[in-house]
Amino acid sequence: QESKWNSKAVSGTGVKGLMMLTKSTAEEMGVKNRRDPFESIRGGTKYFVRLKKRLPKHVKEPDRTWFALAAYNVGLGHLRDALNLTKKLGDNPDRWTGVKKHLPKLTQPHWYNQTKYGYARGHEPVQFVTNVRRFYNILILNNLIDKTVQKKNKEKGLEKKKLENTLGMRNKT
Repeated sequence: QESKWNSKAVSGTGVKGLMMLTKSTAEEMGVKNRRDPFESIRGGTKYFVRLKKRLPKHVKEPDRTWFALAAYNVGLGHLRDALNLTKKLGDNPDRWTGVKKHLPKLTQPHWYNQTKYGYARGHEPVQFVTNVRRFYNILILNNLIDKTVQKKNKEKGLEKKKLENTLGMRNKT
């Protein structure tokens, strides 16, 4: 999402490649060249799965995926700060709808001074998750359209065969 499929992409914070891995995350995931598309995707996927496993077990899907995406973007520590803040402010820390309201507060001294990991660009993971969800929904919609078109084409093919059979039978009589 962030790299826009550019394997040579580099962000202002120094993350690189298709999966926008930090140098330390790349090393941890065994990625030697962050700009190599295969290595980047393998490493990013491995990291995402690892983040997802480290989330509280009671967080259910699809929120679990949205939290893992947010942690991929901002870091697990900052996500945990946002979960704690969400709970403190009376919203559900197990639901993305609650957490996304409070992640942006991590840019404000009043709030981030009350957290373990401090300041974070909390609006960025919210936008990141929103963009990924939007793209995911487009893929789902596209898949439904493809299936509908295939079904209609199949039905048209059957209708055409029935018509040909009917006409063929009429020609024989």
